Amino acid sequence: MKKILLIALLFVSGCEIDHGLGPLKSRITGKISFVNENFKPDNIDALRPIAVTKWDPENFSLSDIVIANTSVNMSKENPDYYIPAPLGSYELVAIVYRKKGQGWNYTQILGFYGFDPVTYTGESKIVTLSKTKPIAGEIDIVCDWTWAVGIK
Repeated sequence: MKKILLIALLFVSGCEIDHGLGPLKSRITGKISFVNENFKPDNIDALRPIAVTKWDPENFSLSDIVIANTSVNMSKENPDYYIPAPLGSYELVAIVYRKKGQGWNYTQILGFYGFDPVTYTGESKIVTLSKTKPIAGEIDIVCDWTWAVGIK
């Protein structure tokens, strides 16, 4: 019996144990600012940050999107957001909204990284996560409530 226990102990100590995937260490973070608060519709249920590897609204695929598993705290003036995302490049980092009683539509964008509310212009800026820079911080997003006005 001692020999079997000793052999089993030697076998287990010589093996590596796979502990699963574990949490992603790479991520995109930033702050959200809201403009035109007086246009905020009452029927917005939640906001969620997304990162899109290939942005083509005409041929949009869920396989191109990384969705944060937490909603944005809309009660804060400048809430933080966090998207755990695999290493790679993201053509669009945005905040999407969901109407009350409906599912998520990831093309309903309220704001994106690169939008300038002063000039009302913007160009989506590419965000890259790499082995040498796995965290992209200060990817701040301005959300304009006028973009959601038509959903009442």
